[in-house]
Amino acid sequence: MNNENFILKTAAKLKTILKDPFANAAKELKKIDHTLDQISKTTDRLSKADLSRLETAAFQTAGKYGKKASDYLSSLQEMYQAGYQNAEAMAELNMLAQAAGGLDPGLAKDYLAAADAAYQLKGNTAALGKVLDGQIHLASRNALSMEELAEATKISASQAALSGISIEQSAAAMGTMIAATKQSGDVIGKAWEDILMHIRQMEGELEDGAASLRDPMQILAELSNVYASLDVSDSRRTDLISAMDNADYGSQLKALLENWDLYEKMLEDYAEGGGSAMEKAMQSADGWEASVNRLGNTFAKVIHNIADSDVVTAMANHLNSLLSVMDKITSRLGSLGSIGALAGIWAGAKNTGKRRMSVRISKIFCFEYALHA
Repeated sequence: MNNENFILKTAAKLKTILKDPFANAAKELKKIDHTLDQISKTTDRLSKADLSRLETAAFQTAGKYGKKASDYLSSLQEMYQAGYQNAEAMAELNMLAQAAGGLDPGLAKDYLAAADAAYQLKGNTAALGKVLDGQIHLASRNALSMEELAEATKISASQAALSGISIEQSAAAMGTMIAATKQSGDVIGKAWEDILMHIRQMEGELEDGAASLRDPMQILAELSNVYASLDVSDSRRTDLISAMDNADYGSQLKALLENWDLYEKMLEDYAEGGGSAMEKAMQSADGWEASVNRLGNTFAKVIHNIADSDVVTAMANHLNSLLSVMDKITSRLGSLGSIGALAGIWAGAKNTGKRRMSVRISKIFCFEYALHA
Protein backbone atom coordinates (compact mmCIF):
# COMPACT_ATOMS: atom_id res chain seq x y z
CA MET A 1 0.00 0.00 0.00
CA ASN A 2 1.42 3.38 -0.99
CA ASN A 3 1.63 6.25 1.49
CA GLU A 4 -1.29 8.20 -0.01
CA ASN A 5 -3.69 5.25 0.22
CA PHE A 6 -2.48 4.44 3.72
CA ILE A 7 -3.10 8.04 4.89
CA LEU A 8 -6.57 8.09 3.30
CA LYS A 9 -7.48 4.77 4.87
CA THR A 10 -6.27 5.85 8.29
CA ALA A 11 -7.99 9.24 8.05
CA ALA A 12 -11.26 7.52 7.16
CA LYS A 13 -10.94 5.22 10.16
CA LEU A 14 -10.18 8.15 12.44
CA LYS A 15 -13.18 10.08 11.06
CA THR A 16 -15.43 7.09 11.76
CA ILE A 17 -14.26 6.84 15.36
CA LEU A 18 -14.59 10.56 16.05
CA LYS A 19 -17.95 10.88 14.29
CA ASP A 20 -19.76 8.67 16.78
CA PRO A 21 -17.32 7.35 19.40
CA PHE A 22 -20.02 5.99 21.70
CA ALA A 23 -21.74 3.98 18.98
CA ASN A 24 -18.41 2.56 17.73
CA ALA A 25 -17.35 1.75 21.27
CA ALA A 26 -20.64 -0.04 21.83
CA LYS A 27 -20.11 -2.12 18.66
CA GLU A 28 -16.60 -3.06 19.78
CA LEU A 29 -17.84 -4.05 23.24
CA LYS A 30 -20.62 -6.13 21.69
CA LYS A 31 -18.05 -7.95 19.56
CA ILE A 32 -15.82 -8.48 22.60
CA ASP A 33 -18.70 -9.90 24.64
CA HIS A 34 -19.71 -12.22 21.79
CA THR A 35 -16.16 -13.53 21.34
CA LEU A 36 -15.72 -14.10 25.08
CA ASP A 37 -18.98 -16.05 25.05
CA GLN A 38 -17.68 -18.19 22.18
CA ILE A 39 -14.40 -18.76 24.01
CA SER A 40 -16.27 -19.93 27.10
CA LYS A 41 -18.09 -22.48 24.92
CA THR A 42 -14.85 -23.66 23.33
CA THR A 43 -13.15 -24.58 26.60
CA ASP A 44 -14.48 -25.53 30.01
CA ARG A 45 -11.26 -24.47 31.74
CA LEU A 46 -12.26 -20.83 32.13
CA SER A 47 -14.24 -19.42 35.03
CA LYS A 48 -16.09 -16.10 35.03
CA ALA A 49 -13.07 -14.56 36.75
CA ASP A 50 -10.83 -15.94 33.97
CA LEU A 51 -13.06 -14.42 31.28
CA SER A 52 -13.03 -11.08 33.05
CA ARG A 53 -9.24 -11.23 33.21
CA LEU A 54 -9.06 -12.07 29.49
CA GLU A 55 -11.22 -9.05 28.70
CA THR A 56 -8.83 -6.78 30.59
CA ALA A 57 -5.81 -8.45 29.01
CA ALA A 58 -7.32 -7.97 25.55
CA PHE A 59 -7.19 -4.18 25.86
CA GLN A 60 -3.64 -4.29 27.22
CA THR A 61 -2.18 -6.73 24.69
CA ALA A 62 -3.98 -5.30 21.68
CA GLY A 63 -2.95 -1.78 22.69
CA LYS A 64 0.67 -2.86 22.92
CA TYR A 65 0.70 -3.81 19.25
CA GLY A 66 -1.73 -1.16 18.03
CA LYS A 67 -4.53 -3.64 17.34
CA LYS A 68 -8.19 -3.82 18.37
CA ALA A 69 -9.09 -5.70 21.55
CA SER A 70 -11.69 -7.71 19.60
CA ASP A 71 -8.99 -8.80 17.11
CA TYR A 72 -6.85 -10.18 19.94
CA LEU A 73 -9.81 -12.10 21.36
CA SER A 74 -10.66 -13.49 17.90
CA SER A 75 -7.09 -14.78 17.64
CA LEU A 76 -7.35 -16.20 21.16
CA GLN A 77 -10.55 -18.02 20.23
CA GLU A 78 -8.81 -19.61 17.22
CA MET A 79 -5.90 -20.74 19.39
CA TYR A 80 -8.29 -22.40 21.84
CA GLN A 81 -10.09 -24.07 18.94
CA ALA A 82 -6.74 -25.33 17.62
CA GLY A 83 -6.16 -27.02 20.99
CA TYR A 84 -3.24 -24.92 22.21
CA GLN A 85 -2.77 -25.13 25.97
CA ASN A 86 -0.89 -21.82 25.86
CA ALA A 87 -3.57 -20.08 23.80
CA GLU A 88 -2.91 -16.64 25.30
CA ALA A 89 0.80 -16.75 24.46
CA MET A 90 0.04 -17.97 20.93
CA ALA A 91 -2.54 -15.21 20.45
CA GLU A 92 0.00 -12.59 21.45
CA LEU A 93 2.55 -14.11 19.06
CA ASN A 94 -0.09 -13.79 16.34
CA MET A 95 -0.43 -10.07 17.21
CA LEU A 96 3.35 -9.75 17.03
CA ALA A 97 3.43 -11.38 13.57
CA GLN A 98 0.69 -9.05 12.33
CA ALA A 99 2.36 -5.90 13.66
CA ALA A 100 5.95 -6.80 12.74
CA GLY A 101 5.32 -8.37 9.35
CA GLY A 102 2.29 -6.44 8.18
CA LEU A 103 0.40 -9.74 7.94
CA ASP A 104 -3.37 -9.98 7.95
CA PRO A 105 -4.83 -12.06 10.81
CA GLY A 106 -5.57 -15.10 8.63
CA LEU A 107 -2.09 -15.30 7.09
CA ALA A 108 -0.41 -14.75 10.47
CA LYS A 109 -2.39 -17.65 11.95
CA ASP A 110 -1.77 -20.01 9.01
CA TYR A 111 1.94 -19.10 8.80
CA LEU A 112 2.59 -19.80 12.49
CA ALA A 113 0.46 -22.96 12.41
CA ALA A 114 2.33 -24.31 9.36
CA ALA A 115 5.76 -23.74 10.91
CA ASP A 116 4.59 -25.18 14.24
CA ALA A 117 3.12 -28.34 12.71
CA ALA A 118 5.89 -28.97 10.15
CA TYR A 119 8.74 -28.72 12.65
CA GLN A 120 6.79 -30.24 15.57
CA LEU A 121 7.35 -27.24 17.84
CA LYS A 122 4.18 -28.05 19.83
CA GLY A 123 3.25 -24.45 20.40
CA ASN A 124 6.65 -23.46 21.73
CA THR A 125 6.32 -19.68 21.41
CA ALA A 126 10.04 -19.13 22.08
CA ALA A 127 10.95 -21.34 19.10
CA LEU A 128 8.26 -19.82 16.89
CA GLY A 129 9.41 -16.37 17.97
CA LYS A 130 12.90 -17.18 16.70
CA VAL A 131 11.41 -18.20 13.35
CA LEU A 132 9.56 -14.90 13.17
CA ASP A 133 12.68 -12.95 14.22
CA GLY A 134 14.83 -14.67 11.60
CA GLN A 135 12.41 -14.21 8.73
CA ILE A 136 11.59 -10.60 9.66
CA HIS A 137 15.30 -9.74 9.71
CA LEU A 138 15.99 -11.66 6.49
CA ALA A 139 13.14 -9.84 4.74
CA SER A 140 14.11 -6.37 5.97
CA ARG A 141 17.81 -6.79 5.11
CA ASN A 142 16.99 -7.86 1.55
CA ALA A 143 14.05 -5.58 0.70
CA LEU A 144 11.62 -8.51 0.66
CA SER A 145 7.96 -8.55 1.61
CA MET A 146 7.43 -10.51 4.81
CA GLU A 147 3.94 -11.21 3.54
CA GLU A 148 5.38 -13.07 0.52
CA LEU A 149 7.86 -14.99 2.67
CA ALA A 150 5.11 -15.99 5.12
CA GLU A 151 2.89 -17.15 2.26
CA ALA A 152 5.73 -19.24 0.82
CA THR A 153 6.47 -20.73 4.25
CA LYS A 154 2.82 -21.62 4.78
CA ILE A 155 2.80 -23.60 1.53
CA SER A 156 6.17 -25.36 1.69
CA ALA A 157 6.94 -25.86 5.40
CA SER A 158 5.63 -29.42 5.54
CA GLN A 159 7.65 -30.61 2.51
CA ALA A 160 10.78 -28.80 3.69
CA ALA A 161 10.60 -30.52 7.08
CA LEU A 162 10.02 -33.92 5.44
CA SER A 163 13.09 -33.31 3.29
CA GLY A 164 15.23 -32.71 6.37
CA ILE A 165 15.74 -29.02 5.61
CA SER A 166 15.80 -26.57 8.52
CA ILE A 167 13.36 -23.70 8.52
CA GLU A 168 16.20 -21.19 8.21
CA GLN A 169 17.58 -22.97 5.11
CA SER A 170 14.11 -23.04 3.62
CA ALA A 171 13.54 -19.34 4.35
CA ALA A 172 16.88 -18.38 2.78
CA ALA A 173 16.22 -20.48 -0.33
CA MET A 174 12.74 -19.05 -0.83
CA GLY A 175 13.96 -15.55 -0.06
CA THR A 176 16.63 -15.92 -2.74
CA MET A 177 14.08 -17.05 -5.32
CA ILE A 178 11.66 -14.23 -4.41
CA ALA A 179 14.46 -11.65 -4.66
CA ALA A 180 15.78 -12.98 -7.99
CA THR A 181 12.46 -13.61 -9.76
CA LYS A 182 10.24 -10.93 -8.14
CA GLN A 183 7.50 -13.54 -8.04
CA SER A 184 4.83 -13.94 -5.36
CA GLY A 185 5.14 -16.03 -2.24
CA ASP A 186 2.42 -18.32 -3.53
CA VAL A 187 4.40 -19.13 -6.70
CA ILE A 188 7.72 -19.50 -4.88
CA GLY A 189 6.23 -21.69 -2.15
CA LYS A 190 4.82 -24.10 -4.72
CA ALA A 191 8.08 -24.05 -6.70
CA TRP A 192 10.19 -24.82 -3.63
CA GLU A 193 7.83 -27.62 -2.62
CA ASP A 194 8.10 -29.11 -6.12
CA ILE A 195 11.91 -28.83 -6.24
CA LEU A 196 12.25 -30.64 -2.92
CA MET A 197 9.82 -33.36 -3.93
CA HIS A 198 11.77 -33.91 -7.14
CA ILE A 199 15.07 -34.21 -5.25
CA ARG A 200 13.54 -36.80 -2.90
CA GLN A 201 12.16 -38.70 -5.87
CA MET A 202 15.56 -38.75 -7.59
CA GLU A 203 17.25 -39.94 -4.40
CA GLY A 204 14.69 -42.70 -3.97
CA GLU A 205 15.50 -44.00 -7.45
CA LEU A 206 19.21 -44.29 -6.66
CA GLU A 207 20.47 -47.76 -5.86
CA ASP A 208 23.04 -46.49 -3.37
CA GLY A 209 21.09 -46.17 -0.11
CA ALA A 210 23.71 -43.91 1.44
CA ALA A 211 23.32 -41.41 -1.37
CA SER A 212 19.63 -41.05 -0.62
CA LEU A 213 20.48 -39.76 2.87
CA ARG A 214 22.41 -36.74 1.62
CA ASP A 215 21.32 -33.25 2.60
CA PRO A 216 19.25 -31.75 -0.25
CA MET A 217 20.84 -28.36 0.35
CA GLN A 218 24.29 -29.93 -0.12
CA ILE A 219 23.07 -31.42 -3.39
CA LEU A 220 21.82 -28.01 -4.52
CA ALA A 221 25.12 -26.39 -3.47
CA GLU A 222 27.06 -28.85 -5.63
CA LEU A 223 24.68 -28.32 -8.53
CA SER A 224 25.19 -24.57 -8.16
CA ASN A 225 28.97 -25.03 -8.45
CA VAL A 226 28.57 -27.17 -11.56
CA TYR A 227 26.07 -24.73 -13.06
CA ALA A 228 28.36 -21.74 -12.42
CA SER A 229 31.33 -23.54 -14.00
CA LEU A 230 29.52 -23.95 -17.32
CA ASP A 231 29.58 -21.25 -19.98
CA VAL A 232 26.38 -19.21 -20.22
CA SER A 233 25.80 -20.55 -23.73
CA ASP A 234 26.49 -24.18 -22.75
CA SER A 235 23.43 -26.33 -23.43
CA ARG A 236 24.30 -28.46 -20.40
CA ARG A 237 23.00 -25.65 -18.20
CA THR A 238 19.54 -26.11 -19.65
CA ASP A 239 19.87 -29.91 -19.46
CA LEU A 240 20.80 -29.68 -15.77
CA ILE A 241 17.72 -27.58 -14.96
CA SER A 242 15.49 -29.89 -16.99
CA ALA A 243 16.87 -32.96 -15.24
CA MET A 244 16.27 -31.42 -11.79
CA ASP A 245 12.77 -30.08 -12.31
CA ASN A 246 9.87 -29.86 -14.71
CA ALA A 247 9.34 -26.88 -16.96
CA ASP A 248 6.83 -25.25 -14.60
CA TYR A 249 9.38 -24.33 -11.96
CA GLY A 250 12.67 -24.41 -13.85
CA SER A 251 13.06 -20.61 -13.67
CA GLN A 252 12.90 -20.65 -9.86
CA LEU A 253 15.51 -23.41 -9.59
CA LYS A 254 17.71 -21.52 -12.05
CA ALA A 255 17.39 -18.39 -9.91
CA LEU A 256 18.49 -20.30 -6.79
CA LEU A 257 21.48 -21.97 -8.47
CA GLU A 258 22.63 -18.70 -10.04
CA ASN A 259 22.38 -16.79 -6.75
CA TRP A 260 23.83 -19.23 -4.25
CA ASP A 261 25.93 -16.49 -2.69
CA LEU A 262 22.72 -14.59 -1.92
CA TYR A 263 21.29 -17.73 -0.33
CA GLU A 264 24.33 -17.94 1.97
CA LYS A 265 24.02 -14.25 2.85
CA MET A 266 20.36 -14.72 3.75
CA LEU A 267 21.29 -17.60 6.05
CA GLU A 268 23.53 -15.18 7.94
CA ASP A 269 20.80 -12.53 7.99
CA TYR A 270 18.39 -15.05 9.48
CA ALA A 271 20.86 -16.03 12.20
CA GLU A 272 21.32 -12.38 13.22
CA GLY A 273 17.60 -11.72 13.61
CA GLY A 274 17.22 -11.92 17.40
CA GLY A 275 14.65 -9.37 18.61
CA SER A 276 13.84 -8.12 15.11
CA ALA A 277 10.13 -8.92 15.29
CA MET A 278 9.52 -6.90 18.45
CA GLU A 279 11.60 -4.02 17.13
CA LYS A 280 9.54 -3.90 13.94
CA ALA A 281 6.30 -4.30 15.88
CA MET A 282 7.08 -1.33 18.10
CA GLN A 283 7.86 0.79 15.05
CA SER A 284 4.50 -0.22 13.61
CA ALA A 285 2.79 0.51 16.94
CA ASP A 286 3.92 4.14 16.67
CA GLY A 287 2.19 4.56 13.31
CA TRP A 288 -1.09 6.25 12.44
CA GLU A 289 -3.25 3.17 12.08
CA ALA A 290 -2.02 1.68 15.35
CA SER A 291 -2.68 4.98 17.13
CA VAL A 292 -6.21 5.11 15.72
CA ASN A 293 -6.84 1.54 16.90
CA ARG A 294 -5.63 2.45 20.38
CA LEU A 295 -7.95 5.46 20.37
CA GLY A 296 -10.87 3.17 19.55
CA ASN A 297 -9.80 0.82 22.35
CA THR A 298 -9.72 3.73 24.79
CA PHE A 299 -13.26 4.82 23.90
CA ALA A 300 -14.47 1.23 24.29
CA LYS A 301 -12.69 0.82 27.63
CA VAL A 302 -14.17 4.07 28.97
CA ILE A 303 -17.70 3.04 28.02
CA HIS A 304 -17.01 -0.40 29.50
CA ASN A 305 -15.91 1.18 32.78
CA ILE A 306 -18.91 3.51 32.86
CA ALA A 307 -21.33 0.70 32.18
CA ASP A 308 -19.85 -1.34 35.03
CA SER A 309 -19.60 1.50 37.54
CA ASP A 310 -21.70 1.81 40.70
CA VAL A 311 -22.19 5.52 39.94
CA VAL A 312 -24.16 4.82 36.79
CA THR A 313 -26.21 2.15 38.54
CA ALA A 314 -27.06 4.59 41.34
CA MET A 315 -27.99 7.32 38.86
CA ALA A 316 -30.16 4.95 36.86
CA ASN A 317 -31.94 3.82 40.03
CA HIS A 318 -32.40 7.43 41.15
CA LEU A 319 -33.81 8.42 37.75
CA ASN A 320 -36.15 5.44 37.80
CA SER A 321 -37.40 6.43 41.28
CA LEU A 322 -37.98 10.02 40.19
CA LEU A 323 -39.94 8.94 37.12
CA SER A 324 -42.01 6.53 39.23
CA VAL A 325 -43.02 9.36 41.57
CA MET A 326 -43.93 11.59 38.61
CA ASP A 327 -45.95 8.73 37.13
CA LYS A 328 -47.99 8.36 40.31
CA ILE A 329 -48.60 12.11 40.58
CA THR A 330 -49.59 12.59 36.95
CA SER A 331 -51.83 9.51 36.95
CA ARG A 332 -53.84 11.02 39.82
CA LEU A 333 -54.07 14.51 38.33
CA GLY A 334 -55.05 13.42 34.85
CA SER A 335 -54.21 15.30 31.69
CA LEU A 336 -54.81 18.76 33.19
CA GLY A 337 -52.75 17.85 36.19
CA SER A 338 -49.98 16.63 33.95
CA ILE A 339 -49.88 19.96 32.19
CA GLY A 340 -49.83 21.72 35.54
CA ALA A 341 -47.06 19.48 36.83
CA LEU A 342 -44.97 20.06 33.74
CA ALA A 343 -45.58 23.78 34.05
CA GLY A 344 -44.36 23.63 37.63
CA ILE A 345 -41.21 21.82 36.58
CA TRP A 346 -40.60 24.44 33.88
CA ALA A 347 -41.08 27.24 36.36
CA GLY A 348 -38.64 25.59 38.74
CA ALA A 349 -36.13 25.36 35.94
CA LYS A 350 -36.49 29.08 35.25
CA ASN A 351 -36.07 29.93 38.94
CA THR A 352 -32.93 27.85 39.38
CA GLY A 353 -31.42 28.90 36.08
CA LYS A 354 -31.92 27.42 32.65
CA ARG A 355 -28.24 26.73 32.13
CA ARG A 356 -27.79 24.56 35.23
CA MET A 357 -30.92 22.54 34.46
CA SER A 358 -29.73 22.04 30.87
CA VAL A 359 -26.38 20.75 32.07
CA ARG A 360 -28.06 18.28 34.42
CA ILE A 361 -30.40 17.01 31.73
CA SER A 362 -27.46 16.66 29.29
CA LYS A 363 -25.53 14.59 31.81
CA ILE A 364 -28.50 12.30 32.31
CA PHE A 365 -28.89 11.79 28.58
CA CYS A 366 -25.15 11.05 28.19
CA PHE A 367 -25.31 8.32 30.78
CA GLU A 368 -28.55 6.97 29.32
CA TYR A 369 -26.88 6.84 25.88
CA ALA A 370 -23.92 4.92 27.26
CA LEU A 371 -26.17 2.47 29.08
CA HIS A 372 -28.22 1.63 25.99
CA ALA A 373 -25.49 1.79 23.35
